[in-house]
Amino acid sequence: MLKRRLGTLFLVTCLILTTVPAALGAPSTQVVTVAGDGSGDYNCDGKNDDVQINQALEFAAKNPGTTVRLKGPFTYDISDSLRIGSDTILEGDSDTKIKLAKGLPVWGGRESSIAQKKAMLMIRGGSASDITIRGFNVDGSQSDYYPNVRLGTSSYNMATLIGVSGLTIQNMTFQNGCNDAMLISKSSKIMIDTITVNKCGHDGVYAYHVNDITVKNSKFINRTNSAVRFDSVTDGAVINNEATTSG
Repeated sequence: MLKRRLGTLFLVTCLILTTVPAALGAPSTQVVTVAGDGSGDYNCDGKNDDVQINQALEFAAKNPGTTVRLKGPFTYDISDSLRIGSDTILEGDSDTKIKLAKGLPVWGGRESSIAQKKAMLMIRGGSASDITIRGFNVDGSQSDYYPNVRLGTSSYNMATLIGVSGLTIQNMTFQNGCNDAMLISKSSKIMIDTITVNKCGHDGVYAYHVNDITVKNSKFINRTNSAVRFDSVTDGAVINNEATTSG
């Protein structure tokens, strides 16, 4: 009888120990999927797909530790910024692409401040932390839909990332953009690893007022300006990258 009671007590104790973290709001480890074939938790149709992706990102923001996965093969039509919150992983398959939609009003512009430089991927708010973006392709549609936009005039950034502590961008391709591939400002603890920037319209990586940033193992094919630009950066490193030019 004593052994049975001890066994029951042990089982109850184990259950309590496993449920307490969840009750205290422990980070989630779940994955939510976005798809173009109807198989996702959120499903897109190739038009204004930012709506469904942002719904998934809003869910992730309310459930820290969530991964939002963009399933491929599919090209997601982006007519508004994807807004990424803290403790979120945004990832995609290697054949996943987000592509700037056709016929949009100007995002940003030469006279815009950094905070006004709207982009396909956005982190903004001043208190974001622990974000990972990895695995997919970003197409800025310059030659397809915006050939008359003058390159480097601060219009249609691919990523504007402001006020984040702890950001990893990994195994990504940024291509065919009108302005910066990645603009990072007022941020810290940034790791950019194994990316390709192919013909953006300005800088591949533009870091302004950033502390502790590393750009490594990456390839930049430039047609204007810099592969990597550090301005008012402390503890910055550029390691084992390749930079070439193409018209």
